Amino acid sequence: MSYLIVYMHPSKDSFNGAVLQAAREELDKLNYPVEIKELANEKFSPHLSKEEYKESLSGEYPEDISKEHEKIKEAEHLIFIFPVWWGGFPALGKGYIDRVFSYGFAYELEGETPLPQLNGKKVSLIFTTGAPEKEFHESGMYGHMVELLDQSIFKFCGLELDGVLHFGDVIQSSDKDRQEMLKTVRQFISNLAEKT
Repeated sequence: MSYLIVYMHPSKDSFNGAVLQAAREELDKLNYPVEIKELANEKFSPHLSKEEYKESLSGEYPEDISKEHEKIKEAEHLIFIFPVWWGGFPALGKGYIDRVFSYGFAYELEGETPLPQLNGKKVSLIFTTGAPEKEFHESGMYGHMVELLDQSIFKFCGLELDGVLHFGDVIQSSDKDRQEMLKTVRQFISNLAEKT
């Protein structure tokens, strides 16, 4: 199984950065090939221009996007690591989806019927919120957000959602609590790998 981790936080000096490191270390320990896409570090532009949008409808993509397409083609399992900001992905993550999950690559249309193009691949989510986990779940926000991502992006493009890990109240958590969270990340990654 080969993995592509898409890291959406603008800084690695964060708890999300520690999550990324734990996930990478666990995959390395299990000897699984892993490609890391650090959007901020690689200065990925989230802006989908009018020209790029029009060209994508004809199957023409900029060189940087074609390279991302190849990374996704090579990966069997995508993992998105991100903080929830304003109910969803940070701008970098949303821009990655807008530009990389492009027409002709991630999906096509037959009339108004979507034709998924990424069938056979899996995707997992690891995300953090400032809101406590219980509150985020009980408010319905967890279910709404995960269902929206699954229906409007993943299933639309043929990806199978395989595992969601949420950590709440990360801003106020103690170092001890965060270490426990990172143990959970390693176990989550190990469990994903065991399914293959």
